[in-house]
Amino acid sequence: MKQLPRCLIMMMLVILTSELIGQDIQLKKTEINQDIKLLVPTEFLPMGPQDIRNKFISYRQPLAGFTSEDRSTDLVVNVSKTPWSNQDMVLLQDFYENNIRNLFDEVEFYRNQLDTINGRTYAAFEFTSLVKGDPNSLRNKAAIRDYRYVMYAVEDFEVYVFTFYCPAQFKERWRATAEDIMSNIEFK
Repeated sequence: MKQLPRCLIMMMLVILTSELIGQDIQLKKTEINQDIKLLVPTEFLPMGPQDIRNKFISYRQPLAGFTSEDRSTDLVVNVSKTPWSNQDMVLLQDFYENNIRNLFDEVEFYRNQLDTINGRTYAAFEFTSLVKGDPNSLRNKAAIRDYRYVMYAVEDFEVYVFTFYCPAQFKERWRATAEDIMSNIEFK
């Protein structure tokens, strides 16, 4: 008789977890500019000026930014000048891998490769990262663990960075969606 409540609780947890992981997230093709189209979750909102100020320390605004209603999950497209050309993708991949490893205290890569999507080569990185907290800090006491899927492309000596990120605890909910978004980038 004591097994029944425990069994019932386990069944409810399994059902609830499968519901959260299996949610069908709808995507809408969105024009970022005349050259770039991207699938964006329909539940995402365009980032406003306050979102951008809160999330980016760079003086340069992203080309486009979208965020979930709770502001925990983001999809961002950035562009900046670079000395790289699209002939340097192997070198660029090594450079950005080292850059990623230096940005975080711990990195676990799921994808670290060159991908070709719609005829264009991208340096693709999918990973979870950890930034350790500082107990002596007033602001950053807790560790931060994120899931990220990042694609780099080069065009006319500009690097385009497509980034999807969320807290690591939401990775299973968003991972398939991030893969779908990144594998369907349209970039003329």
